[in-house]
Amino acid sequence: MLSKVPMWVRVAARTTLIAAVLFAALVSACNVGQESKAAEEQAPKKNPIVATDSASPETPQADPSKELKTISPAIPVYAGARYRDDLTRRDSVMIRNQYGANAQVITLATDDSFPQVYHYYTTYLAQFRAYPPQPPFPPQQNWRTLEVQLNQAMQDPFIPGDTLKSEDKQVMLQVAETEAAPKTVIRYIITPATPGGGQVASK
Repeated sequence: MLSKVPMWVRVAARTTLIAAVLFAALVSACNVGQESKAAEEQAPKKNPIVATDSASPETPQADPSKELKTISPAIPVYAGARYRDDLTRRDSVMIRNQYGANAQVITLATDDSFPQVYHYYTTYLAQFRAYPPQPPFPPQQNWRTLEVQLNQAMQDPFIPGDTLKSEDKQVMLQVAETEAAPKTVIRYIITPATPGGGQVASK
């Protein structure tokens, strides 16, 4: 009975069957491609969880500037400044070379201008008689800086309050203007005190 089917019908049937098989293979290949593509797209979403980014949010929480308050709650810390671990590590080498192996530094940075930061610290320290009066604005010059030995400056306040009482540690404040971001860098240099109350190493 098949021999009575015209030749063109049999050729058409075979062609249709081949086309259907090829179409099915093509569709399955496309689906496989989509699955692998979806898997590839999901991989970057997982990477930030596995990466060390999970440790970075903990870094700001462990703010070493809080160590200053353990030395004395009276030590002023500029509100607009943030602790910078990279700057602290960089400054540590210079500070240890200058003040001795036991010296440490805590470096903060802010994009506020140097005059703003200068005004905050000089206004705060003006409440102590031991700190000589300063002009309300820093002098107009390149690379403006402010350096204060806080243990000596923060004594005999006009209004009764906290003074810096630390017999074992000396704290020096350095504020420096930069030519790039961050605009102002604030360093707290902490050194062991000698029995006479001076620094282990001087500038």
